[in-house]
Amino acid sequence: MTIIDRYSSAIRSSNLGSKPETTQSDSDVLGAAGLAAKRSPLAIALLRLFCGDNHASQSAVGIMADKAVGKAYRMGNECSRVEAWDISAAVLAWHRDGACKVCGGHGVKLIPGTTTLSGDKCNSCSNGKIKFDAQFPMVRLDLARWLAAELDREQAIAGADAMRALAPKLTL
Repeated sequence: MTIIDRYSSAIRSSNLGSKPETTQSDSDVLGAAGLAAKRSPLAIALLRLFCGDNHASQSAVGIMADKAVGKAYRMGNECSRVEAWDISAAVLAWHRDGACKVCGGHGVKLIPGTTTLSGDKCNSCSNGKIKFDAQFPMVRLDLARWLAAELDREQAIAGADAMRALAPKLTL
C-alpha cells in the first residue's frame, strides 16, 4: 500500500488514536503529511486534492500563483498576481480533467446519434486530451508549461516527503 493510499484511508478514518507499538497508525500518516507540508506545501495540497478534498484546490492554486509570479519575474516577463492565479487555475483544471468533451477523451469522433466510436480522429483534441497550448496566450505559454511541469514534479514527491517524515520512527 502506497503512502497515497494510506493517506486517503487515514483522512476518512473514524479512529485517529495513536498506537505506541506502531508508526503506521492513521494519526502517524496524517502527522507525516503535515510535516511534509512544511517542506513541500504544493505537493501535499495536491495530495489532499487528489484524495478528494476539493477545498485544497484553492490552496494549490494560491501556491502555484505565488510560484508563477516569481518565475515570470525571473523569465523577464512579469505578470500580476491575478493573472498568475488565472493561469494556475487553468493549468490545475487541465491537469485534473483534461479530457476532451467532444470525443469523451477517446481521441476519435463518435458516430452521430450513437455512443459508438468512429475511425475518424477528433479535430478538437490531441489523443483525447484538450490541447494545452491553445488555452493560454502565447506570451504566457512558457509560464503555463513550466507550471504544468511543476505540478508533475510536486505530485511525484508528495508521498516521498511524507515517508521521509515517518522514516525516523520506522523500524525495518
